Amino acid sequence: MTTATQSSSTTPIYEELVEKHGDVLAEIREAAEHSQIKANQALDWSDLRRRHHG
Repeated sequence: MTTATQSSSTTPIYEELVEKHGDVLAEIREAAEHSQIKANQALDWSDLRRRHHG
């Protein structure tokens, strides 16, 4: 049984899929990081609080 934590160097099937379809997992990670940054920016009220109290 394989696990998600195995490196791609030990999983030739994964390497073949990356060659055919691109590194979808890396793209998903990048999109998730971008979404997290945007969500943090949207929920950051510190600037508003500074203007209100300052």
